Amino acid sequence: MRYDTVVVGSGTGGYPGAIYLAQKGLKVAVVEEHLIGGECTNYGCVPSKAFYQVAEAIRSIEKIGGEASVKWENLVEWVSQVVRESREGIKGLFESHGIDVIEGRAILKTQREIVISAGEEKRRIEAGKILLALGTDPSPIPGVSFDSEGIISNREALYMREKPGEVLIIGGGVIGVELANILSSFKVGVTVVELMDHILPTMDRDVAQALKTHLSSRGVKIYEKTTVKSMTKTGGKYLAELSNGLKLEVDKVLIATGRKPRTREAGLVENNIALDQKGFIKINERQETSIPGIYASGDVVGGPLLAHKAILESISAARWMSGEEGFHIDYSSIPSTIFTGLEIASIGYTEKELTSRGVKYVKVRIPAYYLSAVKIKGGKQSFIKVLLDERQEKILGVHIVAPNASEVISAYIPLYLGKIGFGDISRIPYPHLTVSESLRDFAEYLLGNPVHLLKK
Repeated sequence: MRYDTVVVGSGTGGYPGAIYLAQKGLKVAVVEEHLIGGECTNYGCVPSKAFYQVAEAIRSIEKIGGEASVKWENLVEWVSQVVRESREGIKGLFESHGIDVIEGRAILKTQREIVISAGEEKRRIEAGKILLALGTDPSPIPGVSFDSEGIISNREALYMREKPGEVLIIGGGVIGVELANILSSFKVGVTVVELMDHILPTMDRDVAQALKTHLSSRGVKIYEKTTVKSMTKTGGKYLAELSNGLKLEVDKVLIATGRKPRTREAGLVENNIALDQKGFIKINERQETSIPGIYASGDVVGGPLLAHKAILESISAARWMSGEEGFHIDYSSIPSTIFTGLEIASIGYTEKELTSRGVKYVKVRIPAYYLSAVKIKGGKQSFIKVLLDERQEKILGVHIVAPNASEVISAYIPLYLGKIGFGDISRIPYPHLTVSESLRDFAEYLLGNPVHLLKK
């Protein structure tokens, strides 16, 4: 069978491009080894945000001294149902656009031929052009391997049939802190161990410290500059000895220390597709690999491992593949979001990055707890930090630590992109009560006539 284009992987790096190509009248096949929708739909964005929704409802009730109980098995089943519906939605899109879905593991035989293995069955297909959206897998740590029972990754963490009593999370990055917030909301004892100086090591210390205070108030124990020295299993429990001398007995050990690209044994090296030192696929500005006609998108090309970044890359690649003019992606303008009750969202550069680049900047930081919306939702550590150039004309970075920051950052994106100025913002009637109205207050503050903030 010959196709105009073959997309390997049906996650956010694959399915948008496949749909775009089919809309252009091309004959398209999608090859998927596991589940339609990839990491985001099945193990990441969708199930974690479903859990998060319930966790936040519990937190709201507890703020007023109330009590809430959830049957764990019912929760897991509901989350699973949400995931199934999302997966079926993508399948429906494929069917509506006449896209063939082929189950199995894809291996490049040649630069235009793919062998697909499903059990003992093998089939070959030809492709005019190929989009590689292979994704990533959870990465283990030296001396501690996944066993799918007690030593788990994010993939198992959101489908545990029984609620654990105590969990050790190794890694205080985005996945680690999000799961710490979720699990602690359901009265699971959580300990987070982070190797670096502070959790969220790629972010500025003030951002990390605000979240650390929030998580600690939820009962999460956090140990920074700490490693796991040894791990033993005894009687269904796991005994971990930490580098600080502490010994923990836990039901589950969740490893959240990073991701590795799924580029091994895929026929990439054999077909001269260039990889970087970590195994991610190298691409040019057209999303094309070192081999003409073979493109790549999503987590497998590295950069920020974010679904919204993958979607843009997938569509951009599809445009180039269809013979149209694609678009170049400004990776500094891709916002990052962390869903932890006291949410974190940012766009642009951190203070760390600007300092390391030798860029001089002006920092303007305002507390956000003055907003009634923040008082209601909770978050005394909330603040908004904007980094500007020396002339205070260009935005270099925006960092929001507040409830609903994941939504609020969208209001700040046009400001960061230079599509709107502070004068315009000060006259926009942002809805009240919201956290987004902080943008107007921030503009008034910088213009020198703040209403809700004191001048400094």
